[in-house]
Amino acid sequence: MSSNLLKTGSSSILLGKNKHKSFLPSKKGKMLKITKIDKSHNDLKYLDVIRTISNYSKYYCIPDETTYLLKPSDQFYNSVKKMVQKENTNIFKGELQCNYIDYAGDKDMHDTILYIQKYGDLTLWSSYRFILKFTKKILQAIMFLHQNKLCHLDIKPENIMVNKIKRSFKIIDFGFTSLEPFQDFIKNPKGTPYYFPKQFTSQTITEWLPEIKANDLEIKDGKFPFQKNYLLVYKIDSYCFGRTLYMLNYFYQDKQIYSCYNCEKSGREKMENIIQDLLENNVHKRITITDCYRKYFI
Repeated sequence: MSSNLLKTGSSSILLGKNKHKSFLPSKKGKMLKITKIDKSHNDLKYLDVIRTISNYSKYYCIPDETTYLLKPSDQFYNSVKKMVQKENTNIFKGELQCNYIDYAGDKDMHDTILYIQKYGDLTLWSSYRFILKFTKKILQAIMFLHQNKLCHLDIKPENIMVNKIKRSFKIIDFGFTSLEPFQDFIKNPKGTPYYFPKQFTSQTITEWLPEIKANDLEIKDGKFPFQKNYLLVYKIDSYCFGRTLYMLNYFYQDKQIYSCYNCEKSGREKMENIIQDLLENNVHKRITITDCYRKYFI
């Protein structure tokens, strides 16, 4: 990956500060988010609501509303294209949308989990105490969205940025976010495979991301459960975060060498109970993010 490239995805890339503290382009304290223009994926739609949340910048990294258009004829367009030519992204099919966002970290959570898997690197995820601290922070972040009638709908490791120096985390990418009563989502349900509570035929089943058996998208009497009760949409965030924690917990347990097993036992049990509650297959019985936070952290 290029030294100036922080993150790539199916619809966007992030440029900015890396381990060498370089910027491209140079703008103090900012990253540049370059996004494929897609009416169904609007990262700017609910920024005004998110900004009403107290200390929102502690929990989220949101783009500036000022948008720049990047055309294929622009020199910078081709520079960025060369930068990501080896990455798994395919956004260069026309004009791109550019927005600055505050610097949130040099990795996404998915990268840090891959470091555990490939190298056994537990520098960041060093104990259940820290993993539970992370869990509390993200539960709070999602809970504050829910209290403001927003559902993120795309919680996954790739959408949690990590600042390894400050050991802090922020949620990004609000392109799937919907506002209660979630009519846009209910008319067109969508989410990221492996985390969204639906097993897609193309998904590979692994020990760290096992088969999905949730009933969120099971039709009964001609409707999905959330079409009968739109409040069930909130529990999609519960499931997605549960899958995220399941993956992290799997690799942590696989690579951790215990010097004192009993010191970790209570944290492990608490973590496994949280995951079990969030991954309840029956959406009617699944815990909400708010109830999960109150049950385990108050």
